[in-house]
Amino acid sequence: MKSGSNNPPKPPSRRALLKSASLGAALAPPSGILAQQRAAAVITGRKFRGWVSRGYGPGRTRLEELTLRPIAGRQVLVRTEASSLCYSNCSAVLGLQPAPPAGAPAGARRVSEMPLIQGHGGVGVVEAVGPEVRRVRVGDRVAICGTPQCGSCYMCLRGRSDMCQFLARQGPDDLVPMADLRDGTPVFQNSHIGGLAELMVTFEEWVAPVFTKASAVELGMVSSCVSVAGLGATTSQVLASIGPAASVAVVGCGPLGLSAVQGARIAGAARIIAIDPIKVRRELALKLGATHALDPVAEGPRLVQTVRALTAGPTDHLWAGGRYLGGGFGAGSGPDFVVEAAGAEQAKPKLEAGPDPTGIQPLTQAWEMTAPGGHLVTTSLVRGNIILPGTLFTIGGKTHHSGQAGGCSPLRDLQRFVELMDAGRYDAKALATRVVPLAQMLDAYEEVLYRTTVTAIMTA
Repeated sequence: MKSGSNNPPKPPSRRALLKSASLGAALAPPSGILAQQRAAAVITGRKFRGWVSRGYGPGRTRLEELTLRPIAGRQVLVRTEASSLCYSNCSAVLGLQPAPPAGAPAGARRVSEMPLIQGHGGVGVVEAVGPEVRRVRVGDRVAICGTPQCGSCYMCLRGRSDMCQFLARQGPDDLVPMADLRDGTPVFQNSHIGGLAELMVTFEEWVAPVFTKASAVELGMVSSCVSVAGLGATTSQVLASIGPAASVAVVGCGPLGLSAVQGARIAGAARIIAIDPIKVRRELALKLGATHALDPVAEGPRLVQTVRALTAGPTDHLWAGGRYLGGGFGAGSGPDFVVEAAGAEQAKPKLEAGPDPTGIQPLTQAWEMTAPGGHLVTTSLVRGNIILPGTLFTIGGKTHHSGQAGGCSPLRDLQRFVELMDAGRYDAKALATRVVPLAQMLDAYEEVLYRTTVTAIMTA
């Protein structure tokens, strides 16, 4: 426009306005959730304490001062409130695992020699999130799960998120350092989750938000892999469904088995048989909903027959819906639903020992006692192989379900489990028989190892 002209300025075109608006939006500082996520990812240089395991033998796990690394991408930083000290992690924490043999895969030796924060997750509060995180926000209370759930892989899309294929991404080449030792050595977390530290850094696939005012100890119990697996096995309906008035047997009454006992009660089972060699655990099972409690050592070879007799039903009159109680193919007695949660011993218990330290005998008995047409859910870690009668295995009508975490899907099931706890239907506090601060973690893990406590919870 020439100077002194009376012509008004030409208004900008619609295209120019849209371009200007888009550019302004791109350059403007982000707001809302996006701002929260992006701003949170700049946290760095923070000091915290954590138990770091490295090498082999006793003394491999030490409490160290660590420096947090920056987070990015799908990473989530969580301030730990509580972590359950899982029995299956005892060997790694207490240095009971021997060095891998010479012929072992290189990856096994590398993982054992890497500085690792052990643990199977825990509960806490989100303090920072990477810019790609969508599942949680800063300030959320969350559970870091032993089983991820991405929602997009082959298994998740087919309803089996308990077998999410992110489980396979836990080798030495997949782990990401989350902190540094004082000398600059990078520190990693077992399976991306850790838990035995004041802070956890994981990927959002392992994170599930929970909404409750429950104490950290209670929430740490209900969100731990043992409780989740037990409740998942009896209430998630992914693997099998307990019907009203069903008969249920639970073989092994650690925290997983005791959670399965409660889940069976919640599901409406009429007869719940708890089986464990440790007297205090049998007594606790009866308080939590079991109708019968059996000592497998005292029962000896009669155990399977005793369980079948307890689940025979009110009549053997076949025309009235009764069960044939004799032997042979198609014999009708036995629980409708069996949860096997015994597993192998990592050390000889200081309380009553079971009949087989490998866990093979309880596993075999669990299959044998399952009724034709019944369901067996297995959850334990055993040493060795089982031998079953071939024909009864192939056409005997028993359905075996093996599922990670009892078939639990964290995003779908964890909040439901929390609501059961808040409503007083699931007693998490009864299972947390030892609560210790961070500094006393090793002493508590020894109690877990020798089974002098049901479960220990570490608070940070």
